[in-house]
Amino acid sequence: MIVINSLHKGKISMKRENFLIPIVVILFVSLGLTFNNNAMGALRQDADAASELSTIRKNLGVYSKMKPEDAKGFYEEALNELQVIIDMFAGTEEALEASFYIGATNNLLGSFNEAIAYFDDVLSFQNQIDENFKARVLYFKAQALIGIGNIDDAKDVIAELRLIEPGAANAFGKDLGGTMRVGASAPDFHTEDFKGNPISLSQFEGKIIVMHFWATWNDHCLETLPEIKELYRKLKGPDVKFIGISRDDQIDDLKGVVLQKNIEWPQIFEGMRYKGMMSKLYDVRKIPITFVVDQQGKVQYIGVSKDKIAQVVTALIVRGEKKSGY
Repeated sequence: MIVINSLHKGKISMKRENFLIPIVVILFVSLGLTFNNNAMGALRQDADAASELSTIRKNLGVYSKMKPEDAKGFYEEALNELQVIIDMFAGTEEALEASFYIGATNNLLGSFNEAIAYFDDVLSFQNQIDENFKARVLYFKAQALIGIGNIDDAKDVIAELRLIEPGAANAFGKDLGGTMRVGASAPDFHTEDFKGNPISLSQFEGKIIVMHFWATWNDHCLETLPEIKELYRKLKGPDVKFIGISRDDQIDDLKGVVLQKNIEWPQIFEGMRYKGMMSKLYDVRKIPITFVVDQQGKVQYIGVSKDKIAQVVTALIVRGEKKSGY
């Protein structure tokens, strides 16, 4: 959750409620985006666009309460409706707000690069939006950057956000906020895989660990599963261990996909979506996400890029061979 200060005096505001509520509700029910009508080239308002946008926003609020797999089609339909507003009412406050909602919805769908493009489009109107609106855009852009593993750019965005809304920036933590950072020690854990076998990080001391958080109900996770399997085939060995952490609701869903897709590496079943022990331990808010932990237990990569994962693991293997004298 994040905290946003009160609206600035003299600004035009839309409907707004307290920001101390879950993030999905912030996205689709209570956002109060405000615009600077005193700026040169101020955006105009359109009553028809506002009516359309209000309906879409209410619908999105309903979709956010549904299961992700059931809501996807509705989200995609909402994206099309929002794009129509952008195309038909270009140059209006409502079109810019629609761009933000497209970015926010893409965040929920795991389409982080698409989200960033829309957030950047909104931020290009620096003189037309007030700092309250800008803070929201920066917050969700930082989330998207974390989602693609671009930690350096995320830090820059969070630093900019901190100048406007320190409370919102602090929601990311001191160094990055809300996520494990590269170079940090990976928290140890002692649990079981879904077959009942004991598993811990410390049992792989001296090994390179690839930890993949995912769920069978998440379409993006299923779409990228072949990439993870390809990485496993290329990188598996005595010095590299893969661990899957499933956020599935039912263990049978996980078992079914493991069997069907012939997944060979161990899987930890959390069964609590975003409230599971592993997710809390590693502060995981979006899936899929992969952590690479080096031989000394330090996090060396956080993200979703197959190529970067392979690059980091290969470099760690070479570094380990040099230290061992081979």
